[in-house]
Amino acid sequence: MKLGDFLATKPFELAPFEPKRFEKAYRDFCRYFKDTTPKIQIIGTNGKGSTGRFLTQSLEASGFKVLHFSSPHLLDFNERFYTNGQNIAQAPLEQAHAHLQSLPLDPNLSYFEYATLLAVVLAKDCDYMVAEAGLGGEFDSTTSLNNRIALVFTPMSIDHTDRLGANLLEIATTKLRAGLGLEPNTPIIFAKQEPQVQELAKELLAGHNLLFVEDLSPQALKEGQKWGYPPFLVQNLQTALSALHALNLAPKALKRLNLRGRFEALTPHVLLDVAHNVGGAKALANALRGRQVDLIYNSYARKDALGVLKSLKPCVRHVWVLPVQDNQTMPQEKLQGILEQLNLPYGVFQGELDPRKSYLVAGSFSVVRTFLQGRGFGR
Repeated sequence: MKLGDFLATKPFELAPFEPKRFEKAYRDFCRYFKDTTPKIQIIGTNGKGSTGRFLTQSLEASGFKVLHFSSPHLLDFNERFYTNGQNIAQAPLEQAHAHLQSLPLDPNLSYFEYATLLAVVLAKDCDYMVAEAGLGGEFDSTTSLNNRIALVFTPMSIDHTDRLGANLLEIATTKLRAGLGLEPNTPIIFAKQEPQVQELAKELLAGHNLLFVEDLSPQALKEGQKWGYPPFLVQNLQTALSALHALNLAPKALKRLNLRGRFEALTPHVLLDVAHNVGGAKALANALRGRQVDLIYNSYARKDALGVLKSLKPCVRHVWVLPVQDNQTMPQEKLQGILEQLNLPYGVFQGELDPRKSYLVAGSFSVVRTFLQGRGFGR
């Protein structure tokens, strides 16, 4: 069975979760596959993808071979595996899948757990693997992997309360506990966090090698100015640079960030960003300060759409609700109620863009994906 057909048998996201399943499956996997690639793990709520890609691009500029494992993808599953300056080609991905199929693996592995093992196989001959956690930390499949040489925490905020915790400290605890299994001298790098999260980190990870990123370096400021990055991307770049310094790896000058949907200018008048929670929306609003846009938007039912839209409201002239074919999407009447509560004018997006206006497409990966597919990108 080809990879695409196989993945279609796996629940994409809302799968029954068994914390010990991957830990055991990975031990069994390592009886047949020697996994020695050094791994830089990235955990957090916002900024994981861009921080990981900044790390990867800098390491590649230094001559290292790197596999960047990220999630989710926008258009093609291959986007989750990036190496040698591009997304992995289909042939090596199918080869990695065939290899996994030859092993006696647990048939109940989730979509993300299976993708993690694909990444491990694809990283076999790499100098480093940059491994982005999925939802969490403590029980995430990437936390079970061998040879984690550094752990990077991007900003943590409230998200996935149905699975990670009811408030910020509960969510942060779930994520921070991923560091407990590391050797005490392994660097643990923190992007700027809420003060209560920083204090919790010092308490939970006492005795570990903690580094808190405070200021922007001249290199981060220079690169940010060179490429026109918004403040949140400059912060993510700084986190990546600090991680490299902690590993005694001198950062190199970078090419422009080549990760889709992160403050991406699709055209001079259409901006794409996968921000889908309040923390991401606040960072996005800060980046848009002084500008007015029409927002093309939708939200998952479990997300804080009120908080997101309230954060973006100072920048928004009009909201266009983009129909998304996903059973996790918020009922339209509920979203309309939120828009009316905020006194935001709205309508249903019909596919037409006014060339005299500026647009922001945001709300989830599904929104950005649907918008791109509607304009002929991807399948």
